Amino acid sequence: MYKAIVFDMDGTLGDTLPLCVEAFRRCVAEQTGIAPGDEEILQYFGKSDRGVLGALLGIHPDSPDLPIKRFVEIYEELHPIWAPTPFPGAVELLHHLRACGLRLALITGKEAYTGEPTIRRFGMEGIFEWIGYGTPTHNCKDERLLELMQTWNMSAKDILYVGDAPSDIELCHKVGVSIINAAWAATADTETTQCLSLKPEYRLSHFSELESLINKLIK
Repeated sequence: MYKAIVFDMDGTLGDTLPLCVEAFRRCVAEQTGIAPGDEEILQYFGKSDRGVLGALLGIHPDSPDLPIKRFVEIYEELHPIWAPTPFPGAVELLHHLRACGLRLALITGKEAYTGEPTIRRFGMEGIFEWIGYGTPTHNCKDERLLELMQTWNMSAKDILYVGDAPSDIELCHKVGVSIINAAWAATADTETTQCLSLKPEYRLSHFSELESLINKLIK
């Protein structure tokens, strides 16, 4: 039986991927006068906020010249317009899982720069017992899962991850963690074939199905 449920944020708890893309586009356009297209931006996803922004601008993510403060300002300005709420029932589900005795964690490619504003906006403060953020150099969710196992003294079989990206499936399987492939965001259709080819343990097309599945898996 699973002891902990770990969630991704973007595309899993809220339809925030379009928000992220638009924030990067507007920030880069301000700096360069050229607005990058979706594909140009998305190719760097997996890296954290600083990693994506640095790659788009050709600036080292640790450089003081990186306009991360401006990016966060744009992100927060757009949040109530592009992603005002999480998926319906998300907060209620998280509280239900905690009431069932499960430990909850968040492992996201975001850094705290944008992770914390989204947690606040979605009314999820204090729900996650452990949060693992991303790094600007690479997708590190497998490393964060290993850190979580060590911190909570759990094995891979104790943990269930919920995430939407093909890379989520690959990195979970790399460390032996089972995954529910979240295919309910508007952006999920473009990755259906790739996700299915990676054989996630579970795949759901509607957020409303998640509570029922987890209830079955923890019995």
